[in-house]
Amino acid sequence: MLTPEEKEFIWKEKRRGKITASTLPDLMTKGRGELFGQKSLAALYPIRYERRTGTTRESTNNKNFDWGHENEPLAIEWIRTQLINEIKSCSDDFEEIVFNEPFPGFGDSPDFYVYGPDGKTIIALGEIKCPISQAKIEELQFLNSIDKSTEYYWQFLGHFIGKPSVNTLYYVIYDGYLNDGRILEMKREDHIAEIQELTERIKLAHNLINDSLELDKDFPELLAEMKAEELVKQAEEKQVETPKKRRSCKAKEEPTKSEKPKSKPLTIEEIQAELNKIGTPDPLDTKALNKQRLLNKKLKQLIRKQTK
Repeated sequence: MLTPEEKEFIWKEKRRGKITASTLPDLMTKGRGELFGQKSLAALYPIRYERRTGTTRESTNNKNFDWGHENEPLAIEWIRTQLINEIKSCSDDFEEIVFNEPFPGFGDSPDFYVYGPDGKTIIALGEIKCPISQAKIEELQFLNSIDKSTEYYWQFLGHFIGKPSVNTLYYVIYDGYLNDGRILEMKREDHIAEIQELTERIKLAHNLINDSLELDKDFPELLAEMKAEELVKQAEEKQVETPKKRRSCKAKEEPTKSEKPKSKPLTIEEIQAELNKIGTPDPLDTKALNKQRLLNKKLKQLIRKQTK
């Protein structure tokens, strides 16, 4: 049986050099006309340091962190009084602290798992926040839904990415002063496009760090080069497309709009097949990315119709 100190050491070693869910709210910030803003780049430098040196960075604990760490076990016990399903702490109830790695460069540790009736299947993930500020606790009394404006939105989606088989997440706001709290629920199907967007962002950031190390260049320099390459690519595409458009104007027997058969709406299976064909497009391939986002939007609408 590992001691808590040994478990934490192993967990930190697994996290070393990885983008983690707690980094994602900062990673998703963009600059004016730039793919990555200053805040998102600042979140990548500590990860680059870990990859470059092979060491783990020092944690900058503060009162908020200590308060949350102390209250999390109490929050888990409170959650067990609220849900009928079996609850397991991802820190205390496993031989090692849970760290899910769905693909290279990213890892995630939810706070707890919720199990189904068989006691084996994970049916929900959990994230606990224990605000030390009583004003913050009171402000969150009015939070009834979770969307992009929610403070930890991208971190929550990171949990979905870390465990693709799970479709539900519980956001627990725990009041450590009163041993009370609130539980909000998220469903994967309501955030499909955003999860895809976040996945692409993480992979791009992972490659950006590796390129920075391999080429010994700073992030802004690499991003400027990527932007220049994209502009050249767009210019070349326009030059190729222009002659095609001129030739198409000469077509004599082009059917009119009224003559063109109406296309049938795609089914869920057809949309998923199209998404599989696209796979993970090049982050600079705007055409493929736009098509992927449109398909994800249609898929989300169809799923909603079926569940009504």
